[in-house]
Amino acid sequence: MKKLLFIFSLWLWIPGLIKAEPKQDLIIQAPVMEWHKGYGTDGGDHVHYGMQTSDGGYIMVGQTEKDQNGSDMLVVKTDATGNLEWQKVKGQNRQAEYGTFVTEVGASADTIHGFIVAGALASEGQQERTLVKFNAKGDTVWQKTYPAAGNGSIRGLSLTSGGSIVATGYIGSEQRGYQFISDDGQGFILKTDAHGNLEWDKELTVAPHGMRVGEISGGFAIGANVWVEEDGRYHQQVCLILTDNQGNETFSGTYGGADNDQVFDFAVTTDGGYIFAGHTRSYNVANWDFLLLKVGANRQEQWHKTFGQPRGYDAKYIHDESYGVKQTADSGYVVVGGTGDEYRYTASGHPLGASDLWLAYVVRVDRYGNLLWQGLYGHLEGNNAGEYINLTSDGGYIIFTDSDTAGSMKEHNFGLMKIKPEGTKP
Repeated sequence: MKKLLFIFSLWLWIPGLIKAEPKQDLIIQAPVMEWHKGYGTDGGDHVHYGMQTSDGGYIMVGQTEKDQNGSDMLVVKTDATGNLEWQKVKGQNRQAEYGTFVTEVGASADTIHGFIVAGALASEGQQERTLVKFNAKGDTVWQKTYPAAGNGSIRGLSLTSGGSIVATGYIGSEQRGYQFISDDGQGFILKTDAHGNLEWDKELTVAPHGMRVGEISGGFAIGANVWVEEDGRYHQQVCLILTDNQGNETFSGTYGGADNDQVFDFAVTTDGGYIFAGHTRSYNVANWDFLLLKVGANRQEQWHKTFGQPRGYDAKYIHDESYGVKQTADSGYVVVGGTGDEYRYTASGHPLGASDLWLAYVVRVDRYGNLLWQGLYGHLEGNNAGEYINLTSDGGYIIFTDSDTAGSMKEHNFGLMKIKPEGTKP
């Protein structure tokens, strides 16, 4: 398969954001792509999340669209080299249905090995919060919906140390379909047993949309988006919500700049703090840039960083949109998203072609947010926007993309890019 990788000279750190901290050695080159494959249906397929599985393969979830009137949940499982093992579609015609998150569950005394997919499926014309468990072969073990007033969706989930499931997202939205941020909804946190049976369901008082949730000592942590009013104007900020083990809120705090800051991924870090990834129009950026924001265990912001414009186009036209972050073994972070032009601006004669072609954009930083390397991955023949990233067992990375040119699917398909470990030869 034809592969193109574009590598750039990099800077060590961005001044003015935090006090100088010890720096790791700079990695001069981004690691290279090992392979790139595509999957999906004959419709428009869009991936939202993925992970490496215990057998060395990969599983990814999202949606497939036949037309503008609806979508179905799409789940794809591959082996370790990206060969398709199974593919499942769930949904009803002309409904708003999709998968947003997946996690693997091991076998126990009363459960079988498989995967739990979160998202939304339709029931009586309404979009409902949904969990589906698949076994290792892709057969449905159980399927649960959690009705509420108005349309709803689960955006993130986590398995607790006791084997239960905790999830967050939104309810009460007037809109149906996949929403990057539901401004008209109501955020929630719910908990089920290992079989998806509801134990409790609590609304979030400060957030219209919970994005990700993780277990902490004595409760749970949620990354969310909120609207705040400052100097007579409203704008979005990053929000941290902490609860007890029954979902009752114990803390909420907002972080960000003077313009819109949006979080799309969130995780509890190994030092007891929290990492947020998304994109921002704050901090004097020309357009949307990657935002990486670290909050300490004391709930105070430790640092924030912005990244963007890796291809050198006119910054006012280019969107750099981050959707995934993972903490690395050295306590640093790797961030993925897409870089491209939503306004169809083309820089004539640019060596990398038109700006409206989207590429997967990966940024690797140390524990203080200092840049180690950045890279672009994809094909110039079509769009390849990064939607999520995960670590692989060999020390490399796997990028889940919306791709136009990968494998047998030629347009709007799930893409899977395997990136070699850092320091390996091309």
